[in-house]
Amino acid sequence: MISASSAALGLVYRWTDHTINPTGEARAILRCVLKDLGLSGDVISDGVLAVSELVANAHEHAGGPYEVHLRSAAGRYICEIHDGDPILPSHLYMASVSPWEATASQGRSGEQASSGPLIERGRGLHIVHELAKGQWGFRPTEQGTKAAWIALATASSAS
Repeated sequence: MISASSAALGLVYRWTDHTINPTGEARAILRCVLKDLGLSGDVISDGVLAVSELVANAHEHAGGPYEVHLRSAAGRYICEIHDGDPILPSHLYMASVSPWEATASQGRSGEQASSGPLIERGRGLHIVHELAKGQWGFRPTEQGTKAAWIALATASSAS
């Protein structure tokens, strides 16, 4: 693990397709780094949960290698999850209905109905959106791949 001062400006965690439990490792490392930065417990918990959703998505849906970066920008801490996939999602979170409200009885079928309350998958980006208060997204990287990003906290929220 690297120090908090250098983590605020760069690489926090790297993994490959062969890493066992990358989501758990990323959570543990990020929790330590954010604690070292002096962020509050609630900010740390929300940030770690949101980032772990993005790490899991990258690991499951994109090619590696993968990296988690933390940086300070415009008075905020931004966490980025880089993966090897150059394709940006065609639509970012567009929630007219939360996944808990979507049901087949509302005229939804097939794939749309799969976001109902008994489904175990497909809620991750809704969770990220709520925890980040809408301050997250995807961007192309200089290497021709993509990064999911999330604003974790203002730098002034550190003690």
